[in-house]
Amino acid sequence: MVMETVEARLAATREEAKALYSQGRLAESLAVHEEALRLAPHAVAIRLSAAKLAHALEQQEVSLRHFEEAIRLDPRCYPAVEAARRICVGAGIAERAAHYGRLAYEMNPTADTLLSMKLIVPSIMQSADAICETRERYRRGVDELLASPPLIERPPGDLGVAAFFLAYHGENDRELQAAAARLYLRAIPSLQFTAPHCRGGRRRGGRIRIGFISRFFASHSIFSTSVGLIEKLSREKFEVVVLRITPSRDDDCTARIRAAADQSVNLDPDIFRAREQIAALALDILFYQDIGMEPLSYILAFARLAPVQCVSFGHPNTTGIPTMDYFISNDLFEPPDAQSHYSEKLVQLRDLPTLAYYYKPKMPAGPATRESFGLPAEATLYVCPQTLYKLHPEFDDLLRAILARDSRALVVLIAGQFQEFAERLRQRFARTLPEGEQRIVFLPFMAFDRFMQLLCLADVILDSVHFNGMNSSLQAFAAGTPVVTLPGRFQRGRHTQAMYRKMGIIDCIAASAEHYVDVAVRIATDSPYRQALRERILARHHVLFEDPRVIGEFERFFTEALDDES
Repeated sequence: MVMETVEARLAATREEAKALYSQGRLAESLAVHEEALRLAPHAVAIRLSAAKLAHALEQQEVSLRHFEEAIRLDPRCYPAVEAARRICVGAGIAERAAHYGRLAYEMNPTADTLLSMKLIVPSIMQSADAICETRERYRRGVDELLASPPLIERPPGDLGVAAFFLAYHGENDRELQAAAARLYLRAIPSLQFTAPHCRGGRRRGGRIRIGFISRFFASHSIFSTSVGLIEKLSREKFEVVVLRITPSRDDDCTARIRAAADQSVNLDPDIFRAREQIAALALDILFYQDIGMEPLSYILAFARLAPVQCVSFGHPNTTGIPTMDYFISNDLFEPPDAQSHYSEKLVQLRDLPTLAYYYKPKMPAGPATRESFGLPAEATLYVCPQTLYKLHPEFDDLLRAILARDSRALVVLIAGQFQEFAERLRQRFARTLPEGEQRIVFLPFMAFDRFMQLLCLADVILDSVHFNGMNSSLQAFAAGTPVVTLPGRFQRGRHTQAMYRKMGIIDCIAASAEHYVDVAVRIATDSPYRQALRERILARHHVLFEDPRVIGEFERFFTEALDDES
């Protein structure tokens, strides 16, 4: 009788999960799957379904946990092994990526598994030497595969592309990215595709038809940097189409993007069907909001789907892809030799503090105390709110000097999506900061309102070197909290200084590593100076938000680029 009751409850739970999924209520369906697993913890099929739902909801660690439990229950479960491999490759969890790669290849020796096993890049680098070794290993892997490329006839939409983490090394990635692109074209000839309307002839009349494409039109930094342009672009001149890569979260931010567009299209997860959907729209311009953050946008970008194809700072690195025509940047971001950093033609918009029509972030509903975060009231708070893989090994030298100079200093970091990120960073700190490791704390990931409360509580924000904050710097400035920044060699390390220059505040732009430490410690420990900086930032930060010149500059570029193609 008890067994019948459990089976009946399990059957009812499965039906409820299916119904919720069919309605697009993925989070609720996942919760019901979790309830089903409490009833039947050894049910591999339910666990696989839960893992796929978590993946679609961008809960990657939850997804990986379910896949790994499925593997524990059934070590020969190839779908779980292959999915775990792809997640670990994408997250830069190198040891597990290699382990699952070997298992997957033993069970099913596919060409895409072989390719991605050669090109694994760890997320958290342990030293500058490790960066050099990783890049050399990646280069050798590309060269070996180019010499004898595996043939992939039909690439999966979640092909394991691992070059994302190269951008955090503080090096010029143009050659590596271009070599990798040549490899993908040789290994996957079917990536070459030209939409019929791009094969010559005159464009149709009427408004310029522009497509914005991303998987991240939801509560995500890409939404924050995209929504303003999508909403404000002139509808007299432009017809705006939003192309949403699926599976992906669908939330209030998605609804706002959808409402702002003239047309919204959910792309099929299959690359060939997705590009046919895009080709049928006969776009004039295809604007990738990010390339390299997930695999489908990367492999789609090899096709010619519009006469003008461009990318910008969503993932601020060159793509190396020959069909990507333009990289849109800003003259306040770029150093003099900037074109040598891009395989695309570099376009520098003029005199903008940021490349987003950025809505001023809302302040938290109420203040928070340090105690509510578990932080000591007497400490000096140096908050670095960046994703942990942005923390280059050279950043450790800055932290060590700050901790030595300020005996009350407490460095606050935010744990990443994967527990392994923090664990790997702690291992590095134990070696590079043996005397200061106990004065570095990791707070759990938090909701936006809570995150803004933390920024308000900070004495100073530490910008990461080589790869700055963008959203986080704008959010800190909205709160009036000073950010100390050290401009790097590439635009991805020069965002915050551009914001400061537009505000007319240069005090917090460091000229060297030593100067960075001096500025950070002075802001954190000199209360009158810090307050004066806060007041200056609050008086001038309006130039960073909702700037109509951003829209004007993008409209100028779009029009001129299309004219050049005519």
